[in-house]
Amino acid sequence: MSVLELLKEAVACHTAGNLQKAEQIYLQVLDQEPDHPDAIHFMGVLAYNAGNYDAAIVYLKKAIELMPSNAGCFNNMGNVFQHQEQYWEAVKWYEMAVRISPGHKMAHNNIAVAYLNLGDLDKALAFVEKSLALDPEYAEAHNNQCEIFRAMGDNDRALAAVEKALSFYPDMVGAHWNRALIWLSKGNFQNGWPEYEWRWRRPTTQNRAFAHGTAWRGEDVKGKILFVYEEQGLGDTLQFIRYLPMLRNLGARVVFETGPSMTRLVAENRVYDRLLVGLKDVDTRPVDRFDFHVPLLSLPHILKTKIETIPNQIPYLTADPGLCRIWKNRLPKNETFKVGLVWAGRPLHKNDGNRSVPLSWFQPLGKIKGVSFYSLQKEKHEKWTDMDTSTFFEKDLGPEISDFADTAAIMDNLDLIISVDTSVAHLAGALGKPVWTLLPFAPDFRWLLDRHDSPWYPTMRLFRQPSPKVWAPVFEDVASALAQLVDKK
Repeated sequence: MSVLELLKEAVACHTAGNLQKAEQIYLQVLDQEPDHPDAIHFMGVLAYNAGNYDAAIVYLKKAIELMPSNAGCFNNMGNVFQHQEQYWEAVKWYEMAVRISPGHKMAHNNIAVAYLNLGDLDKALAFVEKSLALDPEYAEAHNNQCEIFRAMGDNDRALAAVEKALSFYPDMVGAHWNRALIWLSKGNFQNGWPEYEWRWRRPTTQNRAFAHGTAWRGEDVKGKILFVYEEQGLGDTLQFIRYLPMLRNLGARVVFETGPSMTRLVAENRVYDRLLVGLKDVDTRPVDRFDFHVPLLSLPHILKTKIETIPNQIPYLTADPGLCRIWKNRLPKNETFKVGLVWAGRPLHKNDGNRSVPLSWFQPLGKIKGVSFYSLQKEKHEKWTDMDTSTFFEKDLGPEISDFADTAAIMDNLDLIISVDTSVAHLAGALGKPVWTLLPFAPDFRWLLDRHDSPWYPTMRLFRQPSPKVWAPVFEDVASALAQLVDKK
């Protein structure tokens, strides 16, 4: 085959997702023409697709040397850095692509994404609008515009943008996902939960395979074995485990799978018939001895949950009484108002930069008399732990916490929990403990919009940022509310 024919075949394989075959053919081309610019360029894109970013940079730099006027090379280099969350570096390469080709709609759109990730929403909106001016039917740009409007707190314009994206690309997974989040945020559960099922088409969602049993869609399960499994974060498990008793009320025998950090807590609360401990990348089911299987977060959809019908009887989880006594003896003996704090979530969480706060923001609360603070932060992340915990807390309990059973038992001995949007806030709500949750301006869908209570957790109070990344008013409100609460006590 000629070099041109080989290249066409390689691109076809690449487009079809057969990266291994495409790489073999690209290398054949480079055996014949070691400096073939297109083959080198596409090898860089392939390395990026495969997650081999160092190799991608090497190939793309070589392609740029050979084709300095090819805007696509610069745009793809930007993609490499964007995917590594090096957003300023990504912007630099995208801007070079735009200088070479001012009509490069993808580069403008990608700059918008980078600025969105950097939190500069005005610049993000300006660049996505440039992209749409170049191509008003560019569905990807309409979808990114939706995400920018959501970050700005303008969910009506976000919904209009995502509807526009879907009018041009009806099966666009990312757009359906964004529409689900908007509808759920607005309390439109009737449309939101069915749309939320599009998550299974997202490349980041791991689908599980089952040798036996069928996916449960709401069929009669009386006398049947129903396998329910976790699928997302720990907070999601704590929020939606409330549905398991409903399944048992339908007559199902519930087999529930949860991870090690949740096992002792769940075992204390018999909301299942059989408990399995799930391990990452390991199938711990001995055999598929069940009739149906269902992911935990599909239950609100199948059970047709509306805001008015949220199962919010609390507590739906309780702490082990024995552990509660053990932790009571570990806490200092004093008559102060005891407050547990959590200031950060997992750094790898996509929204961590918006939801977590530096510990120092809590310092003004320490001036309130009659209050002692206890750290429930299991892991201290250097990015957010910007002060010595021993100077603020009565006791840092994090190093002594082994799992959620411990955290629940500690909470039983505290008067109030104050947390950013993490699993600890969900645990406190599930236990029926007074909990104040600090939310970013554009929060997760479950917290809805423009309200300071949660229909999911009757004992929870929400404190919301008034604008993106502005925490000062939140902590002023928390300090004022805490002072009033302590005075009443």
